[in-house]
Amino acid sequence: MHFFEVLRQHAGGKTNLVIPDIKCFSPKEGDLLRGRNPVALARALVSAGAPVLSVVTEEKEFHGSMELLHRICAAVDVPVLRKDFVTEPKDLRETVKAGASAILLMYSTLGRERLNTLYHEALKYGLTPFVETHTAKELAWAAELGAELVGINNRDILRLERDNGDVSRTAGLISKAPQGSFVISESSIRNGDEVRQAVSAGAGAVLVGTAILQAPDPVQMYRALTAKTGLKVCGLTDTEGIALFDKYAVDIRGFVVEYPEDVPWNMTLEKARPLIDAARHSGETAVVTGGGKKKILAVADALHPDYIQIHHRETLQESAETASELKKMNIRAIRSIPNGAAAREKMFGTADPLEILRRIDETDLYAALFDSRDADNASAGGSRIDSGVGGDISGAIQSAKKPVMIGGGITYQNAADIIERFRPDYIDVMTGVELSPGRKSEELLRKLVENTRMRH
Repeated sequence: MHFFEVLRQHAGGKTNLVIPDIKCFSPKEGDLLRGRNPVALARALVSAGAPVLSVVTEEKEFHGSMELLHRICAAVDVPVLRKDFVTEPKDLRETVKAGASAILLMYSTLGRERLNTLYHEALKYGLTPFVETHTAKELAWAAELGAELVGINNRDILRLERDNGDVSRTAGLISKAPQGSFVISESSIRNGDEVRQAVSAGAGAVLVGTAILQAPDPVQMYRALTAKTGLKVCGLTDTEGIALFDKYAVDIRGFVVEYPEDVPWNMTLEKARPLIDAARHSGETAVVTGGGKKKILAVADALHPDYIQIHHRETLQESAETASELKKMNIRAIRSIPNGAAAREKMFGTADPLEILRRIDETDLYAALFDSRDADNASAGGSRIDSGVGGDISGAIQSAKKPVMIGGGITYQNAADIIERFRPDYIDVMTGVELSPGRKSEELLRKLVENTRMRH
């Protein structure tokens, strides 16, 4: 089966479609293999569910080769895309000979006329031409060409991936893609949240290389990237937990810092700072805190995590004002929503989950968290989100414009059911993977990951 046919077959499935990109070196990040065998990596990713692969063969800047392409094509039973600065028909013949079934053609390096010529030549050789764009003008050219498989590169390939482009480029350009084309978002995809952003914008798939190859376990990272529901685990208190989260590619690693209530996971700024610095290298970080705008901003300024979770008795207005200030610091704010109707009414001016999410959508808050744990039961365990507000939130989540998380009483035994019932953007787990407060269990985390990150 050809590359494009397989993509169409797998798009829209139970997991998001991610194309692993096997490359040996990044001009921006350096050596990506770190002594590992790229053929073995390719096999492992296919075994993990990858329906297609991409292989970079450019020699000078990315340290690839045609020999590597040939070896990978011979080792796996899925279609393979060749990525290189292709310029001549002989490049197409070499690609076919190596066993690949698709070829990357870039407007930025070929120009309009040359790409058009190679596009039709590729079709004659039985190759799927993958047309890469980076601008609205290039997308217009792709539409004139009638390209069916179109990539939007979030970075400028002429700068060899050294620029700071991100997935927002895909979101901004995808409406200009050829009508009916299959769009792939390429480059600068770092985590599952960005995969979901690209897919939500309309991309049929994303192509990811560096994030997978830099992960301690590329297979676990691949599975994390494909998951339609992300995994946030809170209550980290030690380096052993961070290493465990690295191993299983936990999307967001949460720390309770300077929380106003007496909870066993709480840490001072001094204790939290080195742990957060260690955790941020291979995942996103979140700080759970509260106590008013001034205190929250002080914690944010001291630690600068990716997220601040506002999780005390702050009203929606105060939370929104805090979120606006955090946004200026490039920190995303999560607002927790308690189970109890009285607490929700006091905090948001309404107890209705749908109306609460609508009001949050109108603020600079990045995400909402329905959580059975709040300021009044901060140390308690055993409460579940679906035993309180849960029955009312399923429909509200589907209509929300911003990410919605669910937490409270989630374990490996019930996580899949909660995901199926509510379809949140993230599940938020704490005691469900603990041996004791702050001490995480590898067995419980492994089972949670196995039960929530499904294959195609």
